[in-house]
Amino acid sequence: MKFVKSLTNLALAGLLTTTSVFATEKEISADEAAKELANPNTAFASLTFKNQFKSYDDGSEVKLTLFQPSLPFTMDSGDKVIFRPAVPIIHDNRSNESGIGDIGFDLVFAPKQEDPTSLMAFGMVGSLPTGSSDVGGGEVVAVGPALFLGKFKADGTGLIGAYTSHLESIDEGELGDAGKMSVTSSQLMWINIEQGGWTWGSAPKVEYNHEIEDEKLTLPVNFTVSKTTILGGRAWKFGMDFDYYVEKNDLYTPDYMITFSITPVVENVINTWIHN
Repeated sequence: MKFVKSLTNLALAGLLTTTSVFATEKEISADEAAKELANPNTAFASLTFKNQFKSYDDGSEVKLTLFQPSLPFTMDSGDKVIFRPAVPIIHDNRSNESGIGDIGFDLVFAPKQEDPTSLMAFGMVGSLPTGSSDVGGGEVVAVGPALFLGKFKADGTGLIGAYTSHLESIDEGELGDAGKMSVTSSQLMWINIEQGGWTWGSAPKVEYNHEIEDEKLTLPVNFTVSKTTILGGRAWKFGMDFDYYVEKNDLYTPDYMITFSITPVVENVINTWIHN
């Protein structure tokens, strides 16, 4: 456990030190950055660190850091290809174990819309068996389709949308039937964009697990708030989410989850190299 925490701290320090040498392509205000970062189809590359605490019915807890880079690749046409991996770094699971969980990802194509207030992307999601067996990883390969539809208010002060995907296991490793996965999820978004770099709203992730026998639906009540600021010529987003689960499976789903996130905007050096 101490090793994983040390590894996490070193990775965070190294990444932030490395990215601090990058400069944003143009000077932007906190308000502009907040609006752009509220957009799932953003052209901004970023590194998000989500520090999550989950509390369960039986008194057990989970503490983890979810590292989620967002790497958009912009074409000359204005279309984008966006790759978002997610690496769970588990500090303490319900069995007092720690380790790296299975890596998830989404890879989507976001065509440029004639109406700049309309948003759309489609592609795939996946989960790879890269995790440690100590935290339940390292067995299942799963893939599936993904679709995002969204709409900005005409004055740019709000966003509504839904990111819907389905994840189906194609290889359960040695787990066999016990490792089968079939989950449909939709991240609903209602975000208000205020002056001063503030955003607030609700973004619950609703899930339906087709494989379990009872209590298939997971439905949280979510509140999210964030503040975007410019530090050293770079946009940083600081956020807090609270999820309270009103429909859940008591075995797999927590009573509630608190998330504190830090997101620095960075230069996508690969995208810059492609266009140079």
